[in-house]
Amino acid sequence: MQGDDSLKAVYDFVERTYIRLQAGEVLNRCLDDKHPRPVQSWVEGLIVAGPHNIVILREILAEVGHRKTQIDQDIYQVVDHYENCLKKRGVRLSRPQKTNLMELFEPKNFMELLAAQDLTDEDTRLECLRILHDVNELLDSLFDHLSLLEEIDTYLRDWMWGMVYQTARQKQSDIADTEPVI
Repeated sequence: MQGDDSLKAVYDFVERTYIRLQAGEVLNRCLDDKHPRPVQSWVEGLIVAGPHNIVILREILAEVGHRKTQIDQDIYQVVDHYENCLKKRGVRLSRPQKTNLMELFEPKNFMELLAAQDLTDEDTRLECLRILHDVNELLDSLFDHLSLLEEIDTYLRDWMWGMVYQTARQKQSDIADTEPVI
Protein backbone atom coordinates (compact mmCIF):
# COMPACT_ATOMS: atom_id res chain seq x y z
CA MET A 1 0.00 0.00 0.00
CA GLN A 2 2.82 2.41 0.88
CA GLY A 3 4.48 1.77 -2.49
CA ASP A 4 1.25 2.59 -4.32
CA ASP A 5 1.03 5.95 -2.53
CA SER A 6 4.63 6.78 -3.47
CA LEU A 7 4.07 5.78 -7.06
CA LYS A 8 0.87 7.84 -7.23
CA ALA A 9 2.72 10.85 -5.80
CA VAL A 10 5.40 10.51 -8.49
CA TYR A 11 2.79 10.21 -11.24
CA ASP A 12 0.91 13.23 -9.88
CA PHE A 13 4.14 15.27 -9.79
CA VAL A 14 5.05 14.27 -13.35
CA GLU A 15 1.55 15.08 -14.56
CA ARG A 16 1.60 18.52 -12.90
CA THR A 17 5.04 19.23 -14.36
CA TYR A 18 3.86 18.22 -17.83
CA ILE A 19 0.79 20.45 -17.52
CA ARG A 20 2.99 23.35 -16.38
CA LEU A 21 5.25 22.85 -19.41
CA GLN A 22 2.23 22.84 -21.70
CA ALA A 23 0.85 25.93 -19.97
CA GLY A 24 4.22 27.64 -20.38
CA GLU A 25 4.23 26.96 -24.11
CA VAL A 26 0.65 28.18 -24.53
CA LEU A 27 1.34 31.30 -22.46
CA ASN A 28 4.41 32.01 -24.59
CA ARG A 29 2.20 31.88 -27.67
CA CYS A 30 -0.26 34.26 -26.00
CA LEU A 31 2.54 36.69 -25.18
CA ASP A 32 3.97 36.42 -28.70
CA ASP A 33 0.52 36.92 -30.27
CA LYS A 34 -0.38 39.59 -27.68
CA HIS A 35 -3.75 37.91 -27.32
CA PRO A 36 -5.25 35.32 -24.93
CA ARG A 37 -6.72 33.26 -27.79
CA PRO A 38 -4.32 30.25 -27.48
CA VAL A 39 -5.08 29.72 -23.79
CA GLN A 40 -8.79 30.35 -24.35
CA SER A 41 -8.91 27.61 -26.99
CA TRP A 42 -7.14 25.17 -24.69
CA VAL A 43 -9.37 26.02 -21.72
CA GLU A 44 -12.55 25.73 -23.77
CA GLY A 45 -11.53 22.20 -24.74
CA LEU A 46 -10.90 21.36 -21.09
CA ILE A 47 -14.30 22.75 -20.09
CA VAL A 48 -16.10 20.68 -22.69
CA ALA A 49 -14.23 17.57 -21.54
CA GLY A 50 -15.67 17.95 -18.05
CA PRO A 51 -15.26 19.26 -14.53
CA HIS A 52 -12.50 16.78 -13.67
CA ASN A 53 -10.20 19.13 -15.61
CA ILE A 54 -10.35 21.71 -12.83
CA VAL A 55 -6.99 20.30 -11.70
CA ILE A 56 -5.49 21.27 -15.05
CA LEU A 57 -7.02 24.75 -14.82
CA ARG A 58 -5.48 25.12 -11.38
CA GLU A 59 -2.04 24.26 -12.77
CA ILE A 60 -2.46 26.71 -15.66
CA LEU A 61 -3.49 29.37 -13.16
CA ALA A 62 -0.42 28.58 -11.04
CA GLU A 63 1.80 29.00 -14.11
CA VAL A 64 0.13 32.34 -14.87
CA GLY A 65 0.83 33.42 -11.29
CA HIS A 66 4.45 32.36 -11.64
CA ARG A 67 4.77 34.37 -14.87
CA LYS A 68 3.21 37.45 -13.27
CA THR A 69 5.66 37.25 -10.38
CA GLN A 70 8.55 36.91 -12.82
CA ILE A 71 7.42 39.97 -14.76
CA ASP A 72 7.09 41.95 -11.51
CA GLN A 73 10.69 40.99 -10.71
CA ASP A 74 11.78 41.92 -14.24
CA ILE A 75 10.17 45.35 -13.86
CA TYR A 76 11.98 45.88 -10.58
CA GLN A 77 15.31 44.85 -12.15
CA VAL A 78 14.81 47.17 -15.14
CA VAL A 79 14.05 50.12 -12.87
CA ASP A 80 16.99 49.28 -10.60
CA HIS A 81 19.33 48.98 -13.59
CA TYR A 82 18.00 52.29 -14.95
CA GLU A 83 18.66 54.02 -11.65
CA ASN A 84 22.22 52.64 -11.59
CA CYS A 85 22.84 53.78 -15.18
CA LEU A 86 21.71 57.28 -14.23
CA LYS A 87 23.97 57.30 -11.16
CA LYS A 88 26.96 56.45 -13.34
CA ARG A 89 26.17 59.51 -15.44
CA GLY A 90 25.85 61.81 -12.44
CA VAL A 91 22.06 61.83 -12.10
CA ARG A 92 20.79 61.32 -8.55
CA LEU A 93 17.22 60.46 -7.64
CA SER A 94 15.70 61.61 -4.37
CA ARG A 95 13.37 59.36 -2.37
CA PRO A 96 10.20 61.04 -3.66
CA GLN A 97 11.48 60.68 -7.23
CA LYS A 98 12.12 56.98 -6.65
CA THR A 99 8.58 56.43 -5.39
CA ASN A 100 7.12 58.33 -8.36
CA LEU A 101 9.50 56.82 -10.87
CA MET A 102 6.81 56.33 -13.50
CA GLU A 103 6.33 60.09 -13.64
CA LEU A 104 10.07 60.48 -14.05
CA PHE A 105 9.96 58.24 -17.13
CA GLU A 106 8.08 60.98 -18.95
CA PRO A 107 10.66 62.80 -21.16
CA LYS A 108 9.51 66.27 -20.07
CA ASN A 109 9.87 65.42 -16.37
CA PHE A 110 13.20 63.75 -17.02
CA MET A 111 14.56 66.81 -18.83
CA GLU A 112 13.46 68.97 -15.89
CA LEU A 113 15.37 66.65 -13.54
CA LEU A 114 18.52 66.91 -15.65
CA ALA A 115 18.22 70.70 -15.72
CA ALA A 116 17.62 70.85 -11.96
CA GLN A 117 20.80 68.84 -11.37
CA ASP A 118 22.80 71.12 -13.70
CA LEU A 119 23.64 68.27 -16.02
CA THR A 120 24.57 70.35 -19.04
CA ASP A 121 26.95 68.07 -20.93
CA GLU A 122 25.09 67.44 -24.17
CA ASP A 123 26.54 63.96 -24.75
CA THR A 124 25.57 62.83 -21.25
CA ARG A 125 22.07 64.27 -21.63
CA LEU A 126 21.61 62.49 -24.97
CA GLU A 127 22.90 59.24 -23.50
CA CYS A 128 20.50 59.58 -20.55
CA LEU A 129 17.63 60.23 -22.96
CA ARG A 130 18.58 57.18 -25.04
CA ILE A 131 18.59 55.08 -21.87
CA LEU A 132 15.22 56.54 -20.89
CA HIS A 133 13.82 55.66 -24.33
CA ASP A 134 15.11 52.08 -24.10
CA VAL A 135 13.76 51.65 -20.57
CA ASN A 136 10.36 53.01 -21.58
CA GLU A 137 10.14 50.54 -24.48
CA LEU A 138 11.13 47.65 -22.25
CA LEU A 139 8.71 48.67 -19.49
CA ASP A 140 5.88 49.13 -22.00
CA SER A 141 6.46 45.57 -23.20
CA LEU A 142 6.60 44.19 -19.65
CA PHE A 143 3.44 46.04 -18.61
CA ASP A 144 1.67 44.79 -21.76
CA HIS A 145 2.64 41.23 -20.84
CA LEU A 146 1.51 41.75 -17.26
CA SER A 147 -1.82 43.13 -18.44
CA LEU A 148 -2.35 40.16 -20.75
CA LEU A 149 -1.51 37.73 -17.95
CA GLU A 150 -3.99 39.54 -15.69
CA GLU A 151 -6.65 39.10 -18.37
CA ILE A 152 -5.82 35.39 -18.65
CA ASP A 153 -5.84 35.06 -14.85
CA THR A 154 -9.35 36.54 -14.68
CA TYR A 155 -10.52 34.31 -17.53
CA LEU A 156 -9.22 31.19 -15.80
CA ARG A 157 -10.69 32.13 -12.42
CA ASP A 158 -14.09 32.75 -14.01
CA TRP A 159 -14.10 29.32 -15.63
CA MET A 160 -12.85 27.65 -12.45
CA TRP A 161 -15.72 29.15 -10.46
CA GLY A 162 -18.08 28.00 -13.18
CA MET A 163 -16.70 24.47 -12.98
CA VAL A 164 -16.91 24.45 -9.18
CA TYR A 165 -20.52 25.59 -9.40
CA GLN A 166 -21.31 22.98 -12.04
CA THR A 167 -19.68 20.24 -9.97
CA ALA A 168 -21.56 21.28 -6.84
CA ARG A 169 -24.88 21.36 -8.72
CA GLN A 170 -24.15 17.96 -10.26
CA LYS A 171 -23.39 16.42 -6.86
CA GLN A 172 -26.53 18.01 -5.42
CA SER A 173 -28.54 16.56 -8.29
CA ASP A 174 -26.94 13.12 -7.82
CA ILE A 175 -27.82 13.18 -4.12
CA ALA A 176 -31.42 14.15 -4.89
CA ASP A 177 -31.65 11.31 -7.42
CA THR A 178 -30.51 8.70 -4.87
CA GLU A 179 -32.84 9.78 -2.04
CA PRO A 180 -35.83 7.51 -1.61
CA VAL A 181 -39.21 8.94 -2.52
CA ILE A 182 -41.73 8.69 0.30
